[in-house]
Amino acid sequence: MSAWKKLRTAVDVPFLLIGAALTLYIGFAAFGFVKNSSEHYSNFILGVCLMTGLLAIRNLCDEKLGGKDMMSETGEDMHAKRFFWLRFVFAVVALVTSAVAMGYVRINAVTLEQTQPFFTDVDMIFGWLMTVSILALTLIHWGPLLTSVIAISITYFFLGHLIENPLFMTPDYDANFVMNYIGLGTNQGFYYLAQVAADAIYFLIVYAAILLGVGMLDMVLEVGKVTGRRISGGAAGPALIGSGIVASIMGQAVSNVVLTGRLTIPMMKKYGYQNSMAGAIEATASTAGQIMPPIMGLAAFIIASFLNKPYIDVALSALVPGLLYLVGVGIAVAIYAKRFSLPKLTEKADTAMITRLLPTFVISFGVVLWLLLGYRSPAIAGLWGILLALGLCLFQGKYRPSTKALYNAIEEGFYLVAVLSLLLIAIGPLGQVMLTTNLSGRLGAVLVQYLPDSQLLLLMGAMVVSLILGMGLPTPVAYIIVALALVPFMQQIGVPPLQAHFFVFYFAVFSTLTPPVAVSVLAAGKLANATFLGTAADALKIAATTFIIPFAFVYSPSLMTFPNLTWAIVPAVLEVIAIQITVSAASYGYFLRILSGVERLAFLAAAFCGFMAMTLGQTYWHVALIAIFGAMTVWLFMTRSRDVAVQEAAE
Repeated sequence: MSAWKKLRTAVDVPFLLIGAALTLYIGFAAFGFVKNSSEHYSNFILGVCLMTGLLAIRNLCDEKLGGKDMMSETGEDMHAKRFFWLRFVFAVVALVTSAVAMGYVRINAVTLEQTQPFFTDVDMIFGWLMTVSILALTLIHWGPLLTSVIAISITYFFLGHLIENPLFMTPDYDANFVMNYIGLGTNQGFYYLAQVAADAIYFLIVYAAILLGVGMLDMVLEVGKVTGRRISGGAAGPALIGSGIVASIMGQAVSNVVLTGRLTIPMMKKYGYQNSMAGAIEATASTAGQIMPPIMGLAAFIIASFLNKPYIDVALSALVPGLLYLVGVGIAVAIYAKRFSLPKLTEKADTAMITRLLPTFVISFGVVLWLLLGYRSPAIAGLWGILLALGLCLFQGKYRPSTKALYNAIEEGFYLVAVLSLLLIAIGPLGQVMLTTNLSGRLGAVLVQYLPDSQLLLLMGAMVVSLILGMGLPTPVAYIIVALALVPFMQQIGVPPLQAHFFVFYFAVFSTLTPPVAVSVLAAGKLANATFLGTAADALKIAATTFIIPFAFVYSPSLMTFPNLTWAIVPAVLEVIAIQITVSAASYGYFLRILSGVERLAFLAAAFCGFMAMTLGQTYWHVALIAIFGAMTVWLFMTRSRDVAVQEAAE
């Protein structure tokens, strides 16, 4: 056993040294000290390959040592694996091969860029080694599903000319031409999103890890307790507020479920929430982080790249829809709590902790937002956030983090940024294939051909396709697949580019909550000791209040105009909230009092009228929504008072 401890230490040292060197290098690049892009991004990819290869070996050491539970972003229990020695050899080979291949590409980066696509046989050999080794690292860290999707897309690029169907047949591309677009030319393929990873997300991800290390998670959970002490069913407060805030910075749903769910789910169960409902609340709250600024599951940076817009403009556009998501989840949880008479939270909140830690979060986060709003690069903003968080945490009194806690935070930051950067590097060829072969345009043509000539029905078809294509995949990958496949088609039917990208992005995010895969639900159900199907059913009930939001901002573009808001946003917001209330009332059978079956159907009818009013815009649908909702509110208020009077007389 001591040999594995020694090996882990031996792996940790180069991992941290490479992480520190890469961080310093990216910092110099952020200030313009690096000029040649092909060499720059080759250095970055080489660093990421080395770090993720070392991480693969370190994870295996932890597995052998019986370390803490690990959950991958795909929801897979990392300990539920066999063939240890085979996987160990595979990890070592992946590390060595990726180092050799990317080392060759880095040394010859300028030459490869200048001579593309006229590569030598030696160049092609190292190109294949680069491709296979990066796929091997992706398999280790992100699982077989994602790796298979990327491998199939690369195979299609090489062999698509053999397909007999003219709709999907590609020209007979030369192998050198294809390898140029896979990444050997140092400006496409694996390099396609490497610039997003290096120039945009790197320091923001490290900043998120630093915030967690200085105590932000504990602080936001205490803030959730403060809220929970004031409302019925308040045990969900730490999950809704804490998980929502933490996830909005981390931007990864499954990771956030594992991180915060260990604390929030037992608390909810203690105060009367069913196991499946506790897991569902945590899953939906953590999913909120992928659609709330600033990180948004990394997809905001990719959307900005596709639209050629500043990242901050994309993030601000997402603010109002993201808040409506949180409102919908909050309404569903509040109605559920009233339906089952769940108590307020009685546990005391540590207000002293909130007071001492809040300045670290508010000041550092405020500066990050101020810099982003000033159109400074995300790298500069994240770097300032790191420096301020590390400096301000020294003044947190007894809540000042220990040296070990800061060390662990920095190590976690290196881990997150390495694995997420690998993800963006690996999915580059997928996007490149969709664009170069025009596969995305062909898929759109198929949808237009087979779906009805109705924008609403076409959007619902796009919704279903987005949910299917996103199953089991990490958010950025799910988004890229559905965006490249469906956004051109959506623009053909009149949806503006920003709304089209966000429409498919939202449903790619929702695919983490929808069976049969539902990776967020899988992780939350495991923590809650609940069945997968039960947790998924409760998660869908909560999420039912949010599925309307993408349709809302397509038909009411004013919802995505923040900060340039007009009065046009008011009726759109009120309509969404009215639909959310009626959907939750119908789902849980409660509004002012417990509802009968007929009354639940009435609320369901009101929700349907609201959806039709929102999407079609006819006045009579608006009138029907107001009439049914108003009549039901008056009726329930009157009968509620009568029921109370009868009960008091009986007593």
